[in-house]
Amino acid sequence: MMQHKESAVSPVVGVMLMLVVTIIIAAVVSAFAGGLAGNQHKTPQATLAVSGVIQGIQDTNTADYKPEYPAGFTAENGLQFENTGGDTFSLGDIQIQLQSQDAMITLSTADVVNRTSPEVWALPVDSAVNDGYFQKIGNTSVSDTTIAPGDKFMLYADNCYDSSGAGYAPQGKFITWKPVGAAAGFGAELNTKIQYKVIDKASNRVISSGELFLTQ
Repeated sequence: MMQHKESAVSPVVGVMLMLVVTIIIAAVVSAFAGGLAGNQHKTPQATLAVSGVIQGIQDTNTADYKPEYPAGFTAENGLQFENTGGDTFSLGDIQIQLQSQDAMITLSTADVVNRTSPEVWALPVDSAVNDGYFQKIGNTSVSDTTIAPGDKFMLYADNCYDSSGAGYAPQGKFITWKPVGAAAGFGAELNTKIQYKVIDKASNRVISSGELFLTQ
């Protein structure tokens, strides 16, 4: 008796199926990779020159650690940042971390100066935009928060005090930050090293960092 053997799938059909499967897999991988690339956030990189701006520190009682100002005193104290080269970024997209010894604070445009504090507010009313700590220098519009190469902005301090007459440390002159809702404030002492980090909020990566000494 003659036996007939038939293949379940011809070699040509098998090759075509393998090609179809390969194409489908390649398309899925390509779409997935493209989606990941589209969702990636590029952290801006910029070179920032940072300097302290101390317009004045006055305190009628140097024996304690509270701001007690003479009548009419105001001062635009803080840190000035200049984008000297690199990417453009928006003030709304960053936060700035300050550290002095063991003390640290992180500030962004969402933080609001505490006008209802029992302490006297040293920053002039027209210095901060919408009671915030950040302001682009030379801007003519509240919505102008873009910092391109050549642009400067201020991180204003809301208060200052002089504890040089206190009976125990720390003794010196300070500029301070204590936004609404903050459990504690942060003081930066003159002639003491301050470390800073400018951080991209979306990626939580550092755009620029360094250190400086405040001088008057």
